[in-house]
Amino acid sequence: MRLSDVPVLRIDNNEAYLEWGGEVHRVPKLKHGVLFLMVNQLSTQLRFCEYRVHLDYTKGRVIGNEAVEGLYEHARQLGGMADEFSLESGWDPVVVNRGEEGVSFFNMRMRNWVGKADFTKPYVEERSILAIVEGVPILGLPDLIINRDGKPWLVVELKTTNRVHRLSYVNPREAYQVEAYYHFLRMLNLNVEGAVVVKMVRGLDYRLIDHVDSITKAIEDGVRHRQLSNGVYMHVVDVTSFNKFMSELEYALDYWLGSRNAKPSPSQGKCALCDHKSHCPYSLAR
Repeated sequence: MRLSDVPVLRIDNNEAYLEWGGEVHRVPKLKHGVLFLMVNQLSTQLRFCEYRVHLDYTKGRVIGNEAVEGLYEHARQLGGMADEFSLESGWDPVVVNRGEEGVSFFNMRMRNWVGKADFTKPYVEERSILAIVEGVPILGLPDLIINRDGKPWLVVELKTTNRVHRLSYVNPREAYQVEAYYHFLRMLNLNVEGAVVVKMVRGLDYRLIDHVDSITKAIEDGVRHRQLSNGVYMHVVDVTSFNKFMSELEYALDYWLGSRNAKPSPSQGKCALCDHKSHCPYSLAR
């Protein structure tokens, strides 16, 4: 398989197939009828609460105003695809990775397949990546890849917020996302050397892609945390070993493959933030 080969997802006679590099992979039956998984879902499953993900599919999820604002801020920062699959606030069934909507979303994202990127440029933004683990396709959407000497060097995840106090730290879900991108890129033989989370306040007169050099300089200076501008901070993430990462990932896949039920991990802090706190049987924040 060549890196330039673009994965394509299709449904035929109610079976999902992934065509990639001249090979056809039959996608195993997954819970809730999903066709593929996404890294952001895995980050919630493994670093927040698996039962929340279960309820997202059985009850629907809440799209809050902050999520909508974050989507459009990402588009402003990186020139992304906010208009093609826009969100509206309120309760919403999860369709992004199910049925024909899931096929459309997946194949649309493959327009920006990482194998088509020009790594001689200083950076590439919003390139789709893919891993197949235990037969399950897992889609990753890293925000930025910074290049050096014609090769991928750093993977960067952008997180936006309206709360200034959140700029100074990286939470476990944010760290997991960029760690997954790091490992998936290396599985594709795109051997990035580091993982960075950039956190910024929304609505600033600042665009990340205009200040990539400031991230590069911080890394070259050996800095792990730096304020890049007023309301913009970067954090270097310590990446989990590949073996530990894969062990956790395989545990997560056991749920999707039907080997076990969803495991709740309630706490007062997490439950208070959860969209399902009023009806989850394990909620500590009713």
